[in-house]
Amino acid sequence: MHEYIHPDPILPPLLEEAFATSTVFDSDGCSVPLDSNVSREEALLLNAAVRYLKPVTSIEIGLAKGVSALAILGAIKANGFGCHTVCDPFQLDYGNAGIEMVRRAGLDPWWNFQRKYVEEVVPSIDALQFAFVDASHLFDLTLVEFVLIDKKLDEGGVIGFHDMWMPALQKLLRFILENREYEIWKPPAFDSAVRESSLSVKNRVFKLIGQVPYVEKILAPEALVPWQGLNVPNLVLLRKIKHDNRDWQFFAKF
Repeated sequence: MHEYIHPDPILPPLLEEAFATSTVFDSDGCSVPLDSNVSREEALLLNAAVRYLKPVTSIEIGLAKGVSALAILGAIKANGFGCHTVCDPFQLDYGNAGIEMVRRAGLDPWWNFQRKYVEEVVPSIDALQFAFVDASHLFDLTLVEFVLIDKKLDEGGVIGFHDMWMPALQKLLRFILENREYEIWKPPAFDSAVRESSLSVKNRVFKLIGQVPYVEKILAPEALVPWQGLNVPNLVLLRKIKHDNRDWQFFAKF
């Protein structure tokens, strides 16, 4: 694993300004409200992950107003190498604010913007080491995005998903963890021991119930392992343990 250069992630000044003022700029130079974006803490997590992983090639699905892109691109610039591809066929709906913010931050040399859908872009990429998905949030479309990215993601690579409060994405995460070789991951700077909580007793009870023979034929996975018991943050990072080698008949309930 690469040595972690900087234990404290640093966000681009323009991004810090956007968080402080809750505004960004569109391509006409107009100030527009900042909304529907990753939080500052989540931006720091993305920045730290990219600083640690040092991807040569990364991809982001969904640009919007450019907050997560600035966090990632700031880390790539700090690493001194890498190219970040961003796909967003709906950037015009945001007044091209994401593109403008990247330009104003001076991060143009580190990215490749594509006003296209993910299926039009990923097949032409040889390999990926990091990916971030924050686009449609529909289960089927996000599953397609995951499958396309997974085919190009190196072992040890990381893919992130935002807005895990949404049932569709919770279901997607269950599918990935049960049917693919992935694990929930954080960069060392953010890694910490799991704290005991009021859920801990309930989790132990559910674990005991899960050991009852054939209980999976009676209870749904959501009943055996409630979402709260998974302790998943709103922005989750998944590390790919190994490439997909399932038997053609394999299926795990999720």
